[in-house]
Amino acid sequence: MPSFPNRKVVPAVFQATRNLGYLDLATKASQDSAIDNFAAETLKLLGFDERKTTVVTRYIIPLTICGDGNQVAQTDVCLLYRPSLVLLVLVEDKTIFNKTNPEPQVVAEAIAAFQSNNVKRRASGLPPLNAMTIPCITMTGTRPTFYLVPVTPELSDAIILGQYPATQTQVLQCVTTRVHARTTSEGMENVEYRKLALKRLLAFKKLAKRHWEQFLNGF
Repeated sequence: MPSFPNRKVVPAVFQATRNLGYLDLATKASQDSAIDNFAAETLKLLGFDERKTTVVTRYIIPLTICGDGNQVAQTDVCLLYRPSLVLLVLVEDKTIFNKTNPEPQVVAEAIAAFQSNNVKRRASGLPPLNAMTIPCITMTGTRPTFYLVPVTPELSDAIILGQYPATQTQVLQCVTTRVHARTTSEGMENVEYRKLALKRLLAFKKLAKRHWEQFLNGF
């Protein structure tokens, strides 16, 4: 009897091999879209897109700022609970292409997610939440950094009114570095760093899920 490969194994091997192709493009990136594609495919590989959740790129989140309700936060990659509840945002560190600091963009997208998610809750007949901790990731090349951004109505209202918030917001950050890295720019093209980064991404998935499950309460 000829032996056939396990049907579950073949797609997994294909997906992992395809991810290495995206990694190769991202490592040699001359355009930021290559890093966005690699980041999105990596989240899919690690199972971030589950039942009713989808990894999407270039998703636009409405944002009210300084009294202007026509502004938006443009995500590089985000995770949606279909059709439009924002669970996680990923921002590419574009300092490798220009001088933009990604961290203010991370906070802006977290605030946009808070505003948008509460609009969706109201539209579904659910009460708005008084706080959301938005899981966020930045990608510097192929090196992930993780954030938990707590957003409250006070912070959101300060942005809406164009004022400084009265209370300081403390953002948690976890940088992924390898002790014996040859260079500070070493990314997932290095096998040992890739093992560490993927392990961190899986751990962050579990942590992030505990936070976004609070957004989903009632849906």
